[in-house]
This record gives sequence, C-alpha cells and structure tokens, in this order.
Amino acid sequence: MVGRWPYLVAGVLAALGVVLIVVGGCLVPYFDDVIVQRLKSHVLPSNGTDSYEEWKNWSRFDPVYRRFHFFDVLNPKEVVESGRNVTVNETRSYVYRVNFERRNLKFNSGNSRLSFDLYKTFSFERNLSSGAEDDYLTAVNLPILNLATRLRFENRTVQSETAQEVNRLGEGLFARVRVSDVLWGYNNTNLETLLIYLDGRFGIRPLNDSTYGLFYQKGQPKKTTYEGSYEVDTEDLSSVWKVTEWNGRRSLGVWNSNASDRINGTDGSAWSPSVDKSTPEWLFDSDWCRSFRLTAFDPEERKVGDLGTYGYYLSNASLSYSAAEGNRGFCQPTPKQNNGSCLNDGVLNVTNCKDNVPLLLSQPHFLGADVKYIASVSGLHPNQTKHQTTFDIEPMSGEVVKASRKMQLNAYLMNLTSFPNTTQLADDAVVPVVWTDEVYSMTETERQYLANEHDIRRKYDVVKYTLIGVGALLLVIAVVIVVVVFLLRRCKAAKEGQDEVDERQPLLH
Repeated sequence: MVGRWPYLVAGVLAALGVVLIVVGGCLVPYFDDVIVQRLKSHVLPSNGTDSYEEWKNWSRFDPVYRRFHFFDVLNPKEVVESGRNVTVNETRSYVYRVNFERRNLKFNSGNSRLSFDLYKTFSFERNLSSGAEDDYLTAVNLPILNLATRLRFENRTVQSETAQEVNRLGEGLFARVRVSDVLWGYNNTNLETLLIYLDGRFGIRPLNDSTYGLFYQKGQPKKTTYEGSYEVDTEDLSSVWKVTEWNGRRSLGVWNSNASDRINGTDGSAWSPSVDKSTPEWLFDSDWCRSFRLTAFDPEERKVGDLGTYGYYLSNASLSYSAAEGNRGFCQPTPKQNNGSCLNDGVLNVTNCKDNVPLLLSQPHFLGADVKYIASVSGLHPNQTKHQTTFDIEPMSGEVVKASRKMQLNAYLMNLTSFPNTTQLADDAVVPVVWTDEVYSMTETERQYLANEHDIRRKYDVVKYTLIGVGALLLVIAVVIVVVVFLLRRCKAAKEGQDEVDERQPLLH
C-alpha cells in the first residue's frame, strides 16, 4: 500500500523548488544592479578615484603612438616646367608617442557634464621609427603657398610684385625640408622677408607668424598641440563620454547644413557602455572638424587576444558627396571654385576650420576617393586593410581595446599670380604631403580586468539561473511524484475492483 510519504516528499521538493525560484528571481535584479554599480564605478568619472586619475592622463597608462608617412616628390622640375603629374614615393615611418593630457577639469553643478582642455604632446621614438627627424624630403612649399593663397584676392599689383619677390628669394612650388620642420614648424626667413615687404610696401600682413608647420601652434611648446575645449556627458551610462560641446559650441559653425554641423558621438577614446551593433556609433574627430557615423564590420564578435569586441570602421561613403545625400552639407568649394560645386568624392576641404590654410583631408593614398585624384599622382597604392580607420570596442564597458585612426593631409595647388611656377599646372592639383596613423592598443592589465568582469558576470548568471533551473526541476519532480502516486493508486483501485467482481462470478454455469 502506498502511504503518505510520497506526498510529503513531493511537498518538500515543491516547497524547496519554489524557494529556489524565488531566490533566483530575486537575484536577477540584485546581480544586475551589482554589475551596473561595478560598471559605474569603473566608467563614470568621479573626482579622486583611480579610474578618474587614469582617465585624465590615460595615454601614460595605455600608450598611444602616431606614425607619420611622408610623400617625397620625385619630379618637382617636370611638374613646374611642363605640368606633368606629380610622382611620389612614400618615405620611411616616423613614430611619436602621444601623451593625452586633460587639463582644467570641471564638473558642472549637477555632475552631469565635465569640461576640460585637451592637449597632446609628441615624443619622437627613434627605436620604433625607420628614419630620423632630420631626414630631408621634397614637398610642396607650404609656407609660401599659404601666403600666396591668402593674397589671391588682392589687386594685381600686390600679386605681381609679390611674385617678383618670391622669385628673387629663390622660393618655388616645391622645397627641400626636414621632417621635423614640416611637422612642428620652423622660422622661414624668406617668409618673414616677404611679410615685412608686404607690410612696408602695401600696409598688409596676411600672416601673423613666419613660423609654419602642419602641427605648429603659436603659443604652444614645440610638439604640443591644443585640441580644443571639450564638454562631455557624465550623467549616466547610456550617454557617458558623448561630446556635448567643443570650443564652447554645440555645433561647429563650419558646414552647410545643421545635420553636418552638429557634434555627434564621443572623441574616440571611449564609448558609452552596452554597445549595440543595431544602434549606430558616432565619432567626433576634431582633426577632421566633423562627426562620422561608424560602420560595423559584421554581426559576429571579433577577438583581440581573448577579449571579445565589436569592430567598426570609417566607410568610404563617409567622404562621398554623390553616394551619400547626407554628406552634401560637407560640400566646401576649393579656393578657386566659385560655383558652389563640391569636390570629387573622397576629399574634404577643411580650410575654414584650419585657419584658412589650403589643406584638404582624405584617407591615406586617396583610399575610396574619386579616380581623378589617384590618377593625377603616380606612386599611390590604396589598400583597404592598411589605410582604413578602425576601432575595436569592448561592448560591455564601451572601452576601446584597439584603434587605428588614419588621415592624409594634402596640399591644394592652383594657378596663382603671386606664386611663380604654377602657370604650367594643367589643372588644379591635390598633392599628398603626409598620412598619419594614430594607433592604440589596450594594455594586458586592462584587458585582464575586463576579462575578469566578464567572468564575474558569467558566474552571477550561473548562480541565478542555476537556482531557477534547479527550482523548476524540483517542481517538475514533485509533480511527477504526485502524478505517479495518483496513477498507481488508480491502477491498484481498479485491480482490486476487478478481483472483487471475479470472486462473485459463479464457478459453474
């Protein structure tokens, strides 16, 4: 006979199952909150914490390097005398370690915004470079070109007499210059002579400084650049690090539409946590004076070491005026154009954002650009793997695990009355000067920290879902026991009833 003990066992199992499910269910929000709090303590800036101190000077802990690849012009005489296409050779690599320093940090009253001034200091790494800073190359004579471009709207007398002075001083369209001078600037005595002449002869001084370099900034120590005043969001995890203002503006005041002019995204040093590939990620890059919508590589996770990441890249369409209608706002005519027409795809005119210096930006080797640019310069070999900007982002924290930010600076050449040796140019030319690659790779210590955080999250998941799963299993077992006992009793009752009927039947008919 089946006693009551199966029901007691079933009751105990059911009660225990309910308890485990309730406990597991309660642990779901509890563990989720623990994870969020751990994430906040690691991501959200808070004055005095270790993470905040590291963030202020994060490149001291996670090294950032910037590689410069120059284009040496091989045929300057043929270009000047017969208007032939420029032929270039990519030079050696010159590597600098970049120190990011955030100064004058200030939280607003509600701690929802953090403002700071960003500076970069460059230190030459000879052992990582294939050349020395005092190497010479032939490049576009940028200091004199800059002056001549600014004089293009002056009267004919000013331009023609300036041309005579340029000839007298022996300046031309191209010049032999040192690598360090092109980057960090040097006092061009001939430029100073021209400025003194223009001031004395015509009472004009188109430039305030005779020192010129691609990354030279007056008032800053050599090899130090001021990247602007930033304000970033620090209110919650969903929006942390997004740039809300740059140089006191919520829009740039440079481009031709509100959408193009708007500041979107982070500065690329980190993104908001819980990165989702279904939601676009934005990058604000002050070097380019604009924001970019980044494109995800593919749905699958990538791996950097043992750490899973989401990969993003700067697509060719980002610099296309024909394929992407949203880019029409970035259309800026070159100094010679007056019909409002855009540059061909792949090149961005940043003259208005770079103190009117005649520079155009592109991807290295004109990657993804109109064939016109690639065909007009011999010696270029665009390669998507080598020349594309990429980011690998750890999705839980939004931290950048690996990055490679690339851009190319190009000189815009046109026929200028005040600049001799430009009359033979067959057409306006865009000549590459240098392309750069700012690379970053998270240290093993930081990667290990994030890997441990993933392990903790997995352990939390194992605990809470194991409790719920075991609780559910115990409930199922309890139900099975009750059903089995019930069926056994019914079978026994049916059998006993049949036996009683059989005993009542007569033995003989």
